[in-house]
Amino acid sequence: MSSAKKKRAPAKTPAGSGRKNPGGNSLRVRMYRVGFGDFFLLTVPSPAGPQHILIDCGVHAGNIGSMDDCVKDLMSTTGGKFALVVATHYHADHLSGFASHYADFAKCEVGAVWITNRLDPKDSSTVKFRQQVTSLANRLSLQLKESADDDHEGQQALDKVHNALGLNGGGNAKALQLLTEGFKNKPPVYYYEADDNPTLPDSLKDVLTVKVLGPPPKSAKGAYSASDNRTEQYLAAASEEDPTVANDLNPFGKWMGSASDYPKEVFYPYQTAEQIKHHQRGTAREFEARLHEVQPNALAATADALDGTLNNQSLVLLFTCRGKKLLFVGDAQWGNWEYWLYGKPVMGQAPGITAPAKNILGSIDFYKVGHHGSTNATPIPAAQALNPRCAAMCSTETGFPSAKRTYGSIAKGTEVPRTKLMDALEKQLNGKLVRSDWIAAGSARASPEAHQELDSLPANFSQGEIYIDYVFPE
Repeated sequence: MSSAKKKRAPAKTPAGSGRKNPGGNSLRVRMYRVGFGDFFLLTVPSPAGPQHILIDCGVHAGNIGSMDDCVKDLMSTTGGKFALVVATHYHADHLSGFASHYADFAKCEVGAVWITNRLDPKDSSTVKFRQQVTSLANRLSLQLKESADDDHEGQQALDKVHNALGLNGGGNAKALQLLTEGFKNKPPVYYYEADDNPTLPDSLKDVLTVKVLGPPPKSAKGAYSASDNRTEQYLAAASEEDPTVANDLNPFGKWMGSASDYPKEVFYPYQTAEQIKHHQRGTAREFEARLHEVQPNALAATADALDGTLNNQSLVLLFTCRGKKLLFVGDAQWGNWEYWLYGKPVMGQAPGITAPAKNILGSIDFYKVGHHGSTNATPIPAAQALNPRCAAMCSTETGFPSAKRTYGSIAKGTEVPRTKLMDALEKQLNGKLVRSDWIAAGSARASPEAHQELDSLPANFSQGEIYIDYVFPE
């Protein structure tokens, strides 16, 4: 049973209040419950009143049918005015709302739009790669459909492919059309990568600062370079060949390390003392081989590679407002984190994270848990370095029944959200973590892992009908 079920002190703002703007002109994060997707509204105080930043708006697998109500609440809360709209990467679970509610968003006034530079239409290499991804995804979709009806893992692989195509959500391409040319006032659109100096709209100048941490620069040498990225090269080749050549592909990218990286009391996947003793001496190759064991087949491995490559293109942003630091990582996986955690590609045993990375993680006040709580998106050293006073939100959807997760498998230790990771984060953050599926929304009930024994959310968190808010203490 998750440690999340321990009773806590009552929230400062009553749960279930449903107030549209708790905290007034305060710093606040609102996480909408839509299912397996990200939909966050960051509201920042300014002399002119609250300014709103929308970070992603999408759902795909595990869709609970609440998007209509969530968008309606968004428009009511913001009045259809946004200082900034951010699209972290090209996945339906982060974009679909922009497509399915195109007409609603088309009426909005926006100060600026920020998008990962891996979607820059002026860059011929990114345009070509996106075309190749679409080609491969279409081929994978046709092949996976044959087994998906009777195979839960096959269905999960198919869902990953459809996430890349934007099926069942209005289309990723349509979402990009809205973001780049569909808003009422035609705001400027910027494409960013790590180390860029982003241009803030006038309404946010002198209100906050933003540091771009990912995706890695295309100009970076070696594994970060778009031309040298082996996974991208593989996917490009597979789009023109038989994708079942994935047998030798490591779908986890360079997520390397030894089993001793895992604190035994929280993360360790093995049970017996003899197993622990053996695997603590294990090599990176042995650890990687164990990861390969959970891959069901070559088609699923290719779907994983496709999914991970797009996740690693996530725009990672560190906001600072009134002395508070907020880290939004999209669905960044190892290759994206690796760049700013270590400053270089890591092969085998990972070195200690750099002093700047430690400083960032040790000083943040809010963390948006990456990739819906998957273990391939929150590196263990990063989790261990988080500021214990930090608050965190995880937008996720367990799925029903819980034995059949929306993604992953409990039996194989790949379930999303990963129970051991959630427990570890809660322990590191002294309980200041909430999940979107802890609350019922509309006709959707709370997760089987929700707080049946919990009297209230942690302090400074509050619950509305379709969202959870976190208002930063002054």
